[in-house]
Amino acid sequence: MNKLLTIAALVLVNTAWAQQFRFTGNISGMADENLRVEFPQGYFGNTLLEDVAVSNASFSKTVTIPTSGWMKVSYHDKDKTLFVWKNATSLNINFDADFLDDTSTVRLSGDGAAIHDFASQINDKFGERLSVDWLSGQAQSATNIDGMEMEIFALRNDVIFALNKAEAQLPADFLKAYKNHLAYYYYLSLFKFSEMKTAGSSIPKATEIPKVLIEGLDWERMNKSSELDSKFFRELLIQFVNYRALEAYDFMKFPDKQAVVQEAFNLARENLKGESLQYFLTKTMLANSANMQPSLLRQMRDYLSGTESSDVFVKLVADSLSEELLAKDDEVEIVLNDTESSHDEIDVELQGLNGKMFKLSELKGKVVYLDIWASWCGPCRKQFPAAKALKAQLSKKEKKSIEFLYISIDNTETVWKRAIEELGIEGVHGLSKGGWGSEATSKFGVSSIPRYLIFDKKGKVVDDNAPRPSDPNLLKILRKLADW
Repeated sequence: MNKLLTIAALVLVNTAWAQQFRFTGNISGMADENLRVEFPQGYFGNTLLEDVAVSNASFSKTVTIPTSGWMKVSYHDKDKTLFVWKNATSLNINFDADFLDDTSTVRLSGDGAAIHDFASQINDKFGERLSVDWLSGQAQSATNIDGMEMEIFALRNDVIFALNKAEAQLPADFLKAYKNHLAYYYYLSLFKFSEMKTAGSSIPKATEIPKVLIEGLDWERMNKSSELDSKFFRELLIQFVNYRALEAYDFMKFPDKQAVVQEAFNLARENLKGESLQYFLTKTMLANSANMQPSLLRQMRDYLSGTESSDVFVKLVADSLSEELLAKDDEVEIVLNDTESSHDEIDVELQGLNGKMFKLSELKGKVVYLDIWASWCGPCRKQFPAAKALKAQLSKKEKKSIEFLYISIDNTETVWKRAIEELGIEGVHGLSKGGWGSEATSKFGVSSIPRYLIFDKKGKVVDDNAPRPSDPNLLKILRKLADW
């Protein structure tokens, strides 16, 4: 399916707050046809194409503008691009029918005129340097982050200087928004440096950003969904979550893209909300579907569907990834061929604390909440107190029907047992040695931890990417399966 075509189906982002924008104008010369106008309409480069009627050499069209961007006006085979800010209410254009592309003959007015003039000036002077692609190229060729930071800081100051010169003609809220836009550009350059250097290095650790350079960024700031109007904020949001995923694992590289997406998804649903969360999930799915297991893709789609006012995002995902969402997991299919059983009945052999081997299937008859972890996993450790608090809410009767199983993928028995004792982890314990190459990770297709699964009393998997212990919905799910 053509992704560009399906993206065009996403007409609006969120019309609840979108500004009504009136585009008007007069045409001198032979005004003998209608205008064709493409209005910016969303975060994914989609536009709204309108055929604007011309009557008595004038025209008027009112549309909803949910996001800022460049609109394209076409007349007599000539084109003109005009920048539209989402809070502008009007833009009037006067031009000669045969010279729309001649800047010297075009006249603009309305509260959007000064903003367009400024945006056009910045585009002419700085061009591609104010783009994500240019930042990626600079990050790839930079020898160190200090040099990169100094270059981008100086460039940002040059743009701010131009902004200050035009300050008297620009609305106060636009000035504030554009300064934030430039701040996100600066921050993004640092994350791009980390991304490019990590990808180009053979060492197992990711490239860290000095904390002092990004101390102004946190989850609260990433949840300011009004900032999504900035293309640099949108890209920064993706980079921030992925970087935090690496940070949670002491910057050890993940084995593959699936693992990055899995952990980023976990962090996003715990820390993001509203449209920031919806954009992150949608963009991540669209950008990484080729490197994700369909089961994770469906899990993210379902989680997105459960968020408030998500219909537009869900439709984009459904239309763009229809085939991928219906596909089967490659790794699971291999397991089925090897075990000659269904995915629901996959079993694994584990070493118990007493040194004896036991099988997961021996726990049939109880609802099993499975936690796959390791002693070196920081995010795993953070969830154990929540698991303990969760168990404390169960009645004696419920505890007989719900079992908490902890499978460690540590390589050594001593480290595994010491971590259980130090962390006070209560439940059934099993060791599946081998790290990412262990039997447990192989059979369940696990590429990032912690990973949680829920089995019903018949031993069948009912959720292969279950909520974390800190998720308030988990207790309800377990109780429902236990029939209490």
